[in-house]
Amino acid sequence: MKKFNSHRVFKRNNIEPGGKGEYVLYWMQINRRFHYNFALEYAVGWANKLNQPLLILEAFSCDYPWATARTHTFMIQGMKEHCNYALEQKLNYISFVEQEAGQYDYLLKKLSENASVLITDEYPVFIMRKRNERYPKELNLPYYTIDSNGLIPLGLTQKDPYSAYLFRKIMQKNFIDAYTNPPKKNPLVDLRNRDKIQVPNTIFENLPDGNKALYDIEDFVSGLKINQEVKPLEWHGGRTAAHGMLGQFIKNRMLEYGDKRNDPDERKTSNLSPWLHFGKISSYEIVNAVLDYQPLEWDLDKITYNNGSSGGFFNGNSNIDGFLDELITWREVGFHFAYHRSDYDKFESLPNWALETLNEHRNDPRNWNYTYEELENSQTHDEIWNASQRQLKKEGIIHNYLRMIWGKKVIEWTPDPETALQNLIDLNNTYAIDGRDPNSYSGIFWCFGRFDRAWQERPVTGKLRYMSSENTRKKVKLREYLRTYSQ
Repeated sequence: MKKFNSHRVFKRNNIEPGGKGEYVLYWMQINRRFHYNFALEYAVGWANKLNQPLLILEAFSCDYPWATARTHTFMIQGMKEHCNYALEQKLNYISFVEQEAGQYDYLLKKLSENASVLITDEYPVFIMRKRNERYPKELNLPYYTIDSNGLIPLGLTQKDPYSAYLFRKIMQKNFIDAYTNPPKKNPLVDLRNRDKIQVPNTIFENLPDGNKALYDIEDFVSGLKINQEVKPLEWHGGRTAAHGMLGQFIKNRMLEYGDKRNDPDERKTSNLSPWLHFGKISSYEIVNAVLDYQPLEWDLDKITYNNGSSGGFFNGNSNIDGFLDELITWREVGFHFAYHRSDYDKFESLPNWALETLNEHRNDPRNWNYTYEELENSQTHDEIWNASQRQLKKEGIIHNYLRMIWGKKVIEWTPDPETALQNLIDLNNTYAIDGRDPNSYSGIFWCFGRFDRAWQERPVTGKLRYMSSENTRKKVKLREYLRTYSQ
């Protein structure tokens, strides 16, 4: 990999590659795409260096936290698309969706026995982080994780950024290098050894048909021991759908993004987060596509480092500039924070000022006190909050602006901040199709003060930034939104 992109490579154990196995194994965990994928590119490089074929494993477990029919269906739709592509391209590709806990683990370990090197995705949260801490100790082969999550490599930051402003300074200093050292469009073109890998049949004797899920997705998912109450979405989980959504955004919404994105009735948000979360599309592809719509006289020379200010960096169309700040700064600050903090999802990870003010006000009387079930079922006194929760349950997302007040109000309506935090994490990770993501944790923890500063002190919320439904009604257009999600 190029020198700049070496910041994306993490060697997870001390076992040196020797080429003693039969193939190089790329385990596709979260960045599930064959294109613009640094991890796949790195795996191809090792296969060429060892003159071995490449085996790609894409699997999905059934016992992960907050497992739902929604997430499973979205994921398997993408895997089916991958299967078709792999057959067309004659790739050594295995897809597997386990039906009982432990099957995924068994398959990975068996395939690793005959591999020379294992390459997988670097991802700083959820089960992927835990796997990448556990498996390098259990598997007897070199284990590399590769960061293909965003534009700014995780290895560039020395510590967790405490504000978007601080991370934006890092982004601005490194944007041009990052953008001009992109992942290859199709790294598999460079793969030299195309031999067919003969995986021993004995590996599969103790496993169910790994492709059963792809024959009839609805029937397969309905038979799993997961949360069946959270229904699948109309959105398709494949890469083709991701590019379709990107095209719709650029054509119909992007050039009004800055002015209208906060108005729920305008529906000008990108809606790309589900496919970004599952790695179906890379942030580089999105950045590259939207930069093509900058004014004709714009080029990279127009970029001006401005010490972390949110405006005046790209110096192009203000709508595009605003979207890029959301996509790069606000999305990736969460990845870098979680990469440096194993407690990214814990109350204790909040900044000191936020912990102090919440502790000082934890015994303040609450005007309302709702249970998790009441919140889940939109049974509060607040029309806007109820509508936001209904959208989450029905569509797997909440409008970007309303997500903030959705989180803020729960802090006021629960007995203590720890309960509020857990309720929000459970609601989000159960229903949001883009949940269980560093960016999701950023959004939730921002409500508690992460990446923010102290404001005027109030009861219950202390010095946290305050938001109210009354002010929200005055600031944004909500009439159609409230009508749509009234019940």
